[in-house]
Amino acid sequence: FIKTILAMVGKFGITAPFSIIYVYSAEVFPTVVQNGIGMASMCARIGGVLAPLMFFLRHISLEAPMVVCGICPLLGAALTVLLPETANRPLLDTIEEVEGSDV
Repeated sequence: FIKTILAMVGKFGITAPFSIIYVYSAEVFPTVVQNGIGMASMCARIGGVLAPLMFFLRHISLEAPMVVCGICPLLGAALTVLLPETANRPLLDTIEEVEGSDV
C-alpha cells in the first residue's frame, strides 16, 4: 500500500512540472524568443525518452527505479528556488527588455 502511494506521489511529481514548463517558459522568455519555449519542451521530453531505460535499473536493484523516480522530482523542486519570480511583473516582449530587467 505504501509503495502505491509513493509511486502515485512520484508520478504526480514528474507529471506536474511537465505541464507547467510550457506556462512558465512563456512568462520567462520574451515573446520574440520562441526558441526558449522549444528548448524547455525538448528538455521536458528527454525524460519521456529516457523513461523506458528505467527497466534496466531493475538489474541493479528492484528499488532503483523507485529511488530515481523519487529523487528526480525532489531535485527539480529544489532547483525551482533558482528560477526568477514572475508574479505581478509585466511580461517581456523584446530581448532589450530582458537585458534591462532584473529577472
